[in-house]
Amino acid sequence: MKKLLLILISILIFSCKTEKQKTELDSGSIENQTDIIIDPIEYPAKFKYGLDSIPKIIYSNMNLTDEKGTVWISIKIDSTGNLEKPKIMKSENEKLNSEALRLAELIPNEWSPAELGAERIKIASKYNFPIKFDEAVKILYSE
Repeated sequence: MKKLLLILISILIFSCKTEKQKTELDSGSIENQTDIIIDPIEYPAKFKYGLDSIPKIIYSNMNLTDEKGTVWISIKIDSTGNLEKPKIMKSENEKLNSEALRLAELIPNEWSPAELGAERIKIASKYNFPIKFDEAVKILYSE
């Protein structure tokens, strides 16, 4: 009986602590940390010209060589909608990295930041995409 009572008290104490943590989270702690990346995002960042226009920007400016491969790029969009310098997440051919970064930097800084919750608090987010160095892909998107 004493063990059951101790277990019950422990559960009550734990649940009270959990409710306190939820209250602290709901009371605006997110507002003070808007540049922390949260995933999944309810309202993702939006590019002014639409995400479909990004491959057109990239492939119409691509300088192809004999090198082939895919480079995965990550761009952070801060809580004000500004882009930070792109980074390489993964690369199949390191000789293509500098061209991939050059292409990613051509994306205009015209974004609306991601938003979180019913209050739609502006937060930082990441946009990840591949750049495939291939003549057929370039022809497909650059038209």
